Parts: sequence; structure tokens; C-alpha cells
Amino acid sequence: MQWYVRRFLETPRSIISKLYLEDAYQCFGLEPSRLTPVHEGHPCIPAGTYEMILSASPHLGYVCPEILNVPDRSYIRWHIGNKPLDVLGCVAVGQLRARDWVGNSAIAFHAIMPEIQAAFNQNEKIWVTYTDPTP
Repeated sequence: MQWYVRRFLETPRSIISKLYLEDAYQCFGLEPSRLTPVHEGHPCIPAGTYEMILSASPHLGYVCPEILNVPDRSYIRWHIGNKPLDVLGCVAVGQLRARDWVGNSAIAFHAIMPEIQAAFNQNEKIWVTYTDPTP
């Protein structure tokens, strides 16, 4: 299974992206800024391709996608959230977007989880490719 996080709108506080499963748009994503994250030392992760698994987050209290082998980072997840304060290098998913915000996050999260859960349950490798906005 291949996911894509296509970043397209960057502000000093966040990066907005569109998440795709293969070529099919799924939802928006919100990540912390690359250079000036709200939580110092926790910018968005570098563009690249990473493996994804499902794991229980002790911090969030529920199972969510976790991105593996991010250089110098750990516990990078896709989860429910709305604003830059809600993410520490992670992606908050949402159905709506505005500057530095995604909305209907829980609905978006629960919409993408069945596909990810099914692939994970079948021991299928799950990959995610993050791309930066083009200037």
C-alpha cells in the first residue's frame, strides 16, 4: 500500500498537505512548520519515503499510524488534531482546511483507518511518501 503526503501550502506556523492513497485523494493534513514550528525542535519531518505501521500511542490513548525510521525522530504519527499546537512533527488529518487549521479531523481519521488497518492486518507493507511544495 502506498500513501502520499503532498505538501502544498506553507506558512510560518504550519504546512497543509493533501493525503492520497495511491492516486485517490483522502483528506487534508496539517504538520508543523519546517523552520518555525510552534513546538521548538519539532518541525515537520523531511521529505522522503517511510514505512508506516499501526501502534498504540501512549500520549494520544488510541491506535494510529506511526511513521518509522525518520532520521533523528520517533513516534511520528497521523492522528486527530486541528492546529499547529496539536502536532509535534506529526500529521493531523482533516476534511476541511484553512490557514494553519484542519477541521472534521475525527471524521477524516476514522475514514482512512479501515484501509490502513486492513493492510496492516494482512501484513502488507505500508509506505508513505512526503513531498515538499514546489516553489
